[in-house]
Amino acid sequence: MGTFKSSKVFLASPEVIPAIVKDIVKIFTEEGFQVQSQELVSGGYDISITKGNMFKAVLGMKTALKVHVYPVTENIRIDAGVGIFGQQVVPTLISMFLFWPVLITQISGMISQAKMDDRVMEIAADTIAREAMRFNNNSSSSAGGKFCTQCGRSLPGDALFCSGCGAKL
Repeated sequence: MGTFKSSKVFLASPEVIPAIVKDIVKIFTEEGFQVQSQELVSGGYDISITKGNMFKAVLGMKTALKVHVYPVTENIRIDAGVGIFGQQVVPTLISMFLFWPVLITQISGMISQAKMDDRVMEIAADTIAREAMRFNNNSSSSAGGKFCTQCGRSLPGDALFCSGCGAKL
């Protein structure tokens, strides 16, 4: 049962996807989450970020952030959804019926984790900006230019707003 979902398209080369995934995995692992990533044939990745305890494992439930990073034309799309996922249908239904006071606490904790999807988007934007800056430093043709920290678009040095996403620079 999913609860929150965020989607964002970043105007950046799909070549940056492995760096984005690496940063997401590294940061959430350092914050104590269990993180698994799987490369897809499409050139994208599925990432599962969980934080469960023994009680949740016994009930067959866990909170999770499911992230899908994939190329869309010449850009990158990221979908992130936070929710409670039942690993087994029968234990999940029984636990929802018998343990509803505990589940209310669980849902409350999950809602506080809802900003995890925003955190994924921030990590992606930071990675894209860092990679764009690295590319900019390696390229002599773009001297004096800027890159948007939200979407990674290359901009003129005197730009005040991003022409791609409208973010203030």
